[in-house]
Amino acid sequence: MPAGAAFLIDELVAFEAGLEPLTSLYSAPLFGEIAEGRFSEARRHGFLASLLLVDIDDFDCIRDRHGRLVADAAMLAVAELLRNRLRREDMVALRDGGTFQVLLMHCDGTGALAKAEALRAAIAGLAPAGIPITASIGLASAAVSAGLSFDMLMERAGEALGTAWARGPDHVVAHTRPHGRPAAGPTPVN
Repeated sequence: MPAGAAFLIDELVAFEAGLEPLTSLYSAPLFGEIAEGRFSEARRHGFLASLLLVDIDDFDCIRDRHGRLVADAAMLAVAELLRNRLRREDMVALRDGGTFQVLLMHCDGTGALAKAEALRAAIAGLAPAGIPITASIGLASAAVSAGLSFDMLMERAGEALGTAWARGPDHVVAHTRPHGRPAAGPTPVN
């Protein structure tokens, strides 16, 4: 077997299993599928859920300035940190280059905010390949009810992440709109 063939086979096996090949995290499609299943159960029981969108700040600049290998090292470092800092039952996926999604079931807004701040600080302490990195995090939390879908929670977390980006690097923003109420909008945390 040629030298690169084993890598390609491993990558194909990971892809077919629903894993993102570089980080071995859930792929975004598989994450969405499993999250919908967890939301279905949560609706029946009224569980709490929180969703974090963790974005490596200036990821495209890192890739452009330092190359793909350094950008991959940054993604791997954040993936490993998330794997090590989350509960076993939490879900994490690589959404796209430099952005991760984290689903925390049975976690209210206060707990999610504390977790997001701890993750932000831990990421700021990383320097993969000698390059310091930071992350911006948007989060949304809600009691999962009949009218709340995973996509709605994702939209709220996305709005919060947009506000975090607007504030500059290394920020956490929590979406504060309770389900079924008029939009209060995202609330900056730091």
